[in-house]
Amino acid sequence: MKKPLLLASLLLPALAHCALAAPPGSAAPQNIGIQGALPDFKRVDIQSPHVYDYTFASAPTDWRTQSGIWEMTNRWPCAPGWSWFGGKSDEVAAIWNKRKFSGDISVQFYFGFLMGVAGIGEGKPAGWWNQTRLWEYPADAAITIGGDGKNLNSGYSLIIGADENRHTILKRRDKIVAESAAPEALLPSFADGSPDGAPGQFDTVHRRWWYVRIDKIGERVSCYLDNRLLFSYDDPKPLDAGQIALWTYNNGISLSRVQVYYDREIRPVYVRSTAQKTSQPQLAKQPSGTPKYAGISR
Repeated sequence: MKKPLLLASLLLPALAHCALAAPPGSAAPQNIGIQGALPDFKRVDIQSPHVYDYTFASAPTDWRTQSGIWEMTNRWPCAPGWSWFGGKSDEVAAIWNKRKFSGDISVQFYFGFLMGVAGIGEGKPAGWWNQTRLWEYPADAAITIGGDGKNLNSGYSLIIGADENRHTILKRRDKIVAESAAPEALLPSFADGSPDGAPGQFDTVHRRWWYVRIDKIGERVSCYLDNRLLFSYDDPKPLDAGQIALWTYNNGISLSRVQVYYDREIRPVYVRSTAQKTSQPQLAKQPSGTPKYAGISR
């Protein structure tokens, strides 16, 4: 029983790295086989030095808030016992990962929309779902990779349901390089009422988690929604090193899991300070009768 477990622990980290490091156009390993007695997979722990897996069960110290309110929050006001990490704003709500990556990278995350976010009712057709601002508004959920940690237009940005769910787009910096308005690229619409349908059926939006994935392998950037390829873009001058941001506009999202599979991480180099010692303040000689500490020189 120990041999298969050892085999899995040795091979899987290497395969995870090989899948990212494989040259463009080559077949990357997708799975492994184990011969003989199978282990109890409930007890198997697979680890890799090239993966960050965030479930936000502890303080999100790898992330920095740029704008909006990011906190542990209730996704459903009617069920306050269920809480996830999320962000909201009537402008841009953005959070950056502090780590910097280069080379091939794949980022995957699961998200849902928050209820009752202020600002989502302006400019929408009249209806009970807009007037109360109680229900979710599926639009503008985004991720940026290869960014500079400050400007969301500095890397590749995948925006699901962009421009109030008119299309889904991929931007290279501030230029749209791929887009789709196909039904599978759009989020459910409230234009004709709640998409959840009959009372008690809330799986279309209310209880749903969407799965988004963006890969940059060599020159190709590929974008997925719920495991379906939306589009790919071949960049003749691919952007390399950068940071990851998750964000939304005039909306609120909750995050249940974020996974980062990367080729290389660029870590900061800390240099020991060589600053010269400063002299301590000295009391200057004062004429007799001068109050104490009246003159201090450095």
